[in-house]
Amino acid sequence: LDYGIEEEQGGVQGLRSRWLTMGPITQEFEREFAIRHNVKHALGVSNATVALHLACLALGIGPGDEVIAPSLTFVATTNAVLYTGASVKFAEIIGPDELTISPESIASQINPRTKAIIVMHYGGYPCRMHEIMALANQHGLKVIEDAAHAPGASLNGQALGAWGDIGCFSFFSNKNLSTGEGGMVVTNDDTLAEKVKSLRSHGMTSLTWDRHKGHAYSYDVVDLGFNYRIDEIRSALGLVQLRKLFSNNARREVITQMYWHSLTGTGVGLPFSRYGEGCKPAYHIFPILLPESKARLVFIDAMRQAGIQTSIHYP
Repeated sequence: LDYGIEEEQGGVQGLRSRWLTMGPITQEFEREFAIRHNVKHALGVSNATVALHLACLALGIGPGDEVIAPSLTFVATTNAVLYTGASVKFAEIIGPDELTISPESIASQINPRTKAIIVMHYGGYPCRMHEIMALANQHGLKVIEDAAHAPGASLNGQALGAWGDIGCFSFFSNKNLSTGEGGMVVTNDDTLAEKVKSLRSHGMTSLTWDRHKGHAYSYDVVDLGFNYRIDEIRSALGLVQLRKLFSNNARREVITQMYWHSLTGTGVGLPFSRYGEGCKPAYHIFPILLPESKARLVFIDAMRQAGIQTSIHYP
């Protein structure tokens, strides 16, 4: 976690402004995030789980629909689908060398009830988006990108999160861009952006900041919305973290390459160590696969004793 004096100053700036929720700092954070990820709209929210929920709602996913999702992901990816009353169909990952969703497995799960595909860029490494988008277009399906691991990552020059209809980012404490809690929804679709903007704040037609600045005098409630807003202090932290993101990702790349070099030939499986040309990962985590003869819990305990944190991503 790269936190220093700049983040302290950013937080103090948010406090001193005395406008604590959804004001000018959030708008600046959204603008800069959109520019750096080359998308038309970026909308700050309270975390990535609600970002995924809003994405499902904005795309009209609901009871009777099915959404295809990866079998290897955090529970929030699929909980967001279940919140809408829709069902989840699991697709397998490609394999031990590439822990992202398999286009072939997606194709095997498509049926008349399928409404959308959720991909998750595991560890900050790109899914096979060319193949997945071709499948989606062929069958008239929507695509949601769970880019919680992938801020600043790209594939063939296009930011992850900007390939599908909607992308969802996480700013949780352990992420490359961290605000403690927080998230972002990105899209190039004006209609989807307006839907997300309304739903994240109770379905209201205007925010308190709009009325304070004289852009509106009152508001109406036009949809069954939620309180999924982000606050100014976290947006201030996010702005500072965003400006460090690409240099920090580059540092992660150096460390990752060092690990790959040092562990080659040891019998430890190294997923993504042969990722394709045109991929620019975020290097969020460093996944390894132990030989089947090794006891994972013994390994975890030994690493803990050495002061090295590990985690099972994902049970």
